Amino acid sequence: MPSNLSGRLSSTFGRIDRLWAACALLAAVMVFTGSRLPLWHLDMRAPQYPQGLTLTAYGDRMEGDLTEVNALNHYVGIGAINPDEVFELQLFPYAVAALVTALVLGSVLARHRLLRLGLMLGVWSMAIGFVVDLQIWLYRTGHDVRPDAPIRPGEFTPKVIGTTEVLNFHNEAMVVDGFWLLLGAALVVSFGPAVIRFLIASWRNTGAVQSPSGDPETNATPGQSAA
Repeated sequence: MPSNLSGRLSSTFGRIDRLWAACALLAAVMVFTGSRLPLWHLDMRAPQYPQGLTLTAYGDRMEGDLTEVNALNHYVGIGAINPDEVFELQLFPYAVAALVTALVLGSVLARHRLLRLGLMLGVWSMAIGFVVDLQIWLYRTGHDVRPDAPIRPGEFTPKVIGTTEVLNFHNEAMVVDGFWLLLGAALVVSFGPAVIRFLIASWRNTGAVQSPSGDPETNATPGQSAA
């Protein structure tokens, strides 16, 4: 390899912010792992269902007692839940692939503050956007009720997090493991480098005192004279 090219490569990679790179790569792993885990869980209980009914939302699918829930929805005038027709579920794998790729490339290439900010916003958008989008979907579900349904509960808004009472059903909803990993990835890529630098600086300054000139100097042990 020519010496000038070798020097350029050495200079380029020598300017990589290793803390940023490590945090971006860790965030990429967390996003990928979180996307494979459940993001949201709903538990429904009523006297006629003592064991309860459950729905679990992943980024690209829904699992649980979907058939029973759709049967109940029919009686109260709510449309059936068909995951194959939910656009967000179809889009999610591509969004994850794009974000993970951007984080991996950005760990080395994103040296400008605006580029890093864009990556941070991307991770935050996936975590917070999931909750916001799901709440909007739940709102529409509870307000798009057929007036000719055998049972009319009236319009209602299921909570994406917390308790919702509908007729004799007690519903508990909560974000779960996958969401917390997505949120953790956003925190790591946004604040990880600054927190690590602060901890390193604090450790290096441990036991140091300020000299009259303002320069840090270490404490001398009793009976030890300064050199």
